[in-house]
Amino acid sequence: MIKDRGTIKWTAMMLPEHVQKIKQWKREAYAENPRNLSEWELEDLQQTINQAFKQHKTVTISTWQEAKYAQWTGTITALDESQQLVLETLTAVKRVPFHSIHAAHLEDGSYD
Repeated sequence: MIKDRGTIKWTAMMLPEHVQKIKQWKREAYAENPRNLSEWELEDLQQTINQAFKQHKTVTISTWQEAKYAQWTGTITALDESQQLVLETLTAVKRVPFHSIHAAHLEDGSYD
């Protein structure tokens, strides 16, 4: 049986510039487009964030960063006037701009 390694076998013969261009092309080809939120989705998002902040609940926030969605889980410790919220995760404190937030879900704390 022939084992074909795909593009891996060709990278040894390519110049570093070619490898860089191929990686850039793959990032662009598989990049997602951010979806626009409707007015009622934005209101629901705002209510969820306010509830998580006031009740000190754990929240999972989905953000749009570098052509893909990223998720952060933690507690919201502050809502800045600079249009950012401060999210405290297990390992770090992260500042998340409001315009990059696409979803927020409260963790209920009950595990089955």
